[in-house]
Amino acid sequence: EYVPLGKFYVADAETSNDFKNLTLTAYDGFCKMTDTYDATVSADTTLQAVYDDLKTQLYEGYGITLKDKTLPEYHLTFPYIENITYQQAIGYVAGCLGGFARFDRLGELEITKYADIAYSIDRKMQYLSGFKRTTDKPLVITSISTGTQENAIVRGAGANGTNINFENPYITDAMATAIYNKVNQFSYTPCEVKWRGNPAVQAGDIVTVFDKSDVPHTVLGEHHHCPHCD
Repeated sequence: EYVPLGKFYVADAETSNDFKNLTLTAYDGFCKMTDTYDATVSADTTLQAVYDDLKTQLYEGYGITLKDKTLPEYHLTFPYIENITYQQAIGYVAGCLGGFARFDRLGELEITKYADIAYSIDRKMQYLSGFKRTTDKPLVITSISTGTQENAIVRGAGANGTNINFENPYITDAMATAIYNKVNQFSYTPCEVKWRGNPAVQAGDIVTVFDKSDVPHTVLGEHHHCPHCD
C-alpha cells in the first residue's frame, strides 16, 4: 500500500560520504507564501471573497492550489494591514473559522479543523516511557480571546478553565461566537507521545492515547506542517 505524504521543496542537500547518503532539508508550500498579500477585495466584503481572492492569487502567482470551499456567510469590514504575508492572511481566514491551514497529502492547501478520527494509541505501540504529560490535569476550554489590542473580542469566562488567545484582525463578533460555541468545555490532555507511527494519522487529528495505567487521554495531533506527527 502506498500513501502520499505531501509535496515538498528542497532547500538544501548535504552529504558527508560522497553521496552514499544524502540529507535533504525540504519544506512544504508555505515556504512559497512569504510574499506580501496585496488584497483586491473592497473594504466592505465577505470572508468568502477574501478566501477566493487568496485562492486566485496563490494559484496564479505561485502555482499553489487552495481547495474550493464554501464559507459561512460572514460579512466583514476588511482591514488594510501593511506588509501582511500570504501565510498570515490564510492563517487569519482559517482562524475566523476556528480552524487552521495545512498542505494535504497531495500538496494542496486546505483549511480544516481538529477532528476525532476514532484512533487509539495503546501501550504496545509506544516506546518505553513514550507518553509524557506536560500538564498535571487535562485542559478544559472555557473562554476565547481574539480580535486585536484595539478591538478585543472575548467569549466565555471561568477562572478554573483554559483561555484560547489568538490575535486576528479579520474576526468579527459573529465569528468569535460561533467558534466559542464549538470549543466551549472541550477537554484534552497536553502531552508528548513517542510511538511507532502511522502514516494515516495527520496533524490536526484527535486521537486517544493510553498511559501506563491504561487510562485513556484525548490528545490533539500537533499542528505543524509535517504530514504526520509523533
